[in-house]
Amino acid sequence: MRLILSLIICSYLATSPTVKAAGPEDGYFDLTPYFSRVDKDRDTDRQAGGLRAAYGWGWQGPWYSEVQVFGSILETNETTNENGYWEQTDYYMYGLGFDVVYNFGDRNGYTPYLLGGFGAVRDDVSPDKDDATNPFLNVAAGITTQEISRRGVRLRSEIRYFYDFFNSNMGDWQLAFGISIPLRCPPAAAATIAPPPKDMGPVELTLADSDGDGVVDRHDRCPDTLPGAQVDSEGCVIADQAVPLQNVHFEFNSATLTLAAQRALLQVVNALRSQPGSTVEIAGHTDNLGNDNYNLRLSQSRADAVRAFLIQNGIDAARLTARGYGEQQPVASNSTESGRALNRRVEMRFH
Repeated sequence: MRLILSLIICSYLATSPTVKAAGPEDGYFDLTPYFSRVDKDRDTDRQAGGLRAAYGWGWQGPWYSEVQVFGSILETNETTNENGYWEQTDYYMYGLGFDVVYNFGDRNGYTPYLLGGFGAVRDDVSPDKDDATNPFLNVAAGITTQEISRRGVRLRSEIRYFYDFFNSNMGDWQLAFGISIPLRCPPAAAATIAPPPKDMGPVELTLADSDGDGVVDRHDRCPDTLPGAQVDSEGCVIADQAVPLQNVHFEFNSATLTLAAQRALLQVVNALRSQPGSTVEIAGHTDNLGNDNYNLRLSQSRADAVRAFLIQNGIDAARLTARGYGEQQPVASNSTESGRALNRRVEMRFH
């Protein structure tokens, strides 16, 4: 019971506020249980257990100071008769000391250290008349680990030689393992305020419209619209309009598609696939050069050739009709070569 009370008092002393010493680190509190190989002259068991608490602080470079309190129980084979019961008698040691510590490092990682110091120890023995308070000296070598938690807790291990001026002087070896707890949290990082963005002038917001129909891609339900086609708000071609097919040409005086025309019609295939609900008339037209009946037959053959190409490339035949109009529906004057070139055309008429 006396040992427990002494440890409570010692722990209070170790954690009480003290004057802050200038140094490389804030204060810390160490709690280290230890195993002791006691001097044989103490006339107790050679093995004992104890607990040490220490408050430490840095004061210059690698130099630190520690105030320690400790207590241990030394078991004996002696018995006493109290109130008619025989009980085993234990000895107690508890004390207070001051140590100077030299660290071989900055305590941010694994840091070996040496320490030495002095203090006073109370030897509580039997009989009570032999109790005594004596000075002691101690030296130690140990190591602290790097931080093992976000709070900054470290592990500590050491071997210590304890020289007690009790009786004929006693020398004990102590092996300790424990923890080292920082007593102050690191200061919070100063809040950084980002500088205001530089004035980049007016920013133009560009929304993609891949087929150029005036409806942005993210709202376009019918992509790959043919150039020149009028569309609704969802990008689908409006019915009852004729859209000229660009770059669709034929061999001279024939219905044979040129290679360039076939490549252009592949784009028409994609456009029709994107609008599966539409039906289309393929209308063929010529200029006014040549016989009227010949031009009518030629325009029909060319419309049929376009329809056949579209069907061969996956467009449902039921959606497509073909009709030749010959020279009956010019869009420009046939008196000039440029006008006649405009009249030789194929159109898609959406229904």
